[in-house]
Amino acid sequence: MDNQLYSYEDACELIQNKELKMTMKRDADMNKICQFGDHGSILNVNTLLFNRYQFHATEKDFNAIKRMADSENLAIILRETDREEIEDIISGYEEVGSKAILFIKNGNRLLQLNETEKNLPHEIIFFTNENLDLILDCLCENSTYKPKAKAPVPVVKVTKVVEPELTDEEIKEIYPEGCSVNHTKYGQGTVKSISMGKIIVEFGNSIEKILAARICIKNKLLTVV
Repeated sequence: MDNQLYSYEDACELIQNKELKMTMKRDADMNKICQFGDHGSILNVNTLLFNRYQFHATEKDFNAIKRMADSENLAIILRETDREEIEDIISGYEEVGSKAILFIKNGNRLLQLNETEKNLPHEIIFFTNENLDLILDCLCENSTYKPKAKAPVPVVKVTKVVEPELTDEEIKEIYPEGCSVNHTKYGQGTVKSISMGKIIVEFGNSIEKILAARICIKNKLLTVV
């Protein structure tokens, strides 16, 4: 499924439009993250490789977002304690671009993520831009994430670079139909077809993925072998 989530730059712009105080940075694994307030919850926006958003939450944010998700009938609580089992469940929801919001209490400890942030014990996983907007609206209720009126936080402006769209013929010159390719996440596969800027690649076990050609080329996610 081709679930077009926001890029890191798009997510940062959305956060800034909501006037939330946040810091843009990378973690030890080079994931692009936004940390709210001075030492608040962290949003991981690694949507070039994954079709999901990951939220490392404080106790206060976890409870507030869960109440919001319950009111929208979106909340699903994962009570499993095995890391591999949890990751399999997350992958299942990710595969279909689910509208659900997954809550893993103490998930940061269970999945051994973000070990340096002792005040962020919980994990929230979600798979749509709509849910990102809902969660950011919920964070707007947290006064510690709002800049002080007398000392506003400088807004980091993100300049978008608009790149020309490639024709299908130009894409086929880079990825000929039938050629073998390697994807940074899914491994080796075969290009089945190219249409309307999308590349359909068949990977192992006859699993087909629809990939955006422009993103694959720009970020070198897909290489011919």
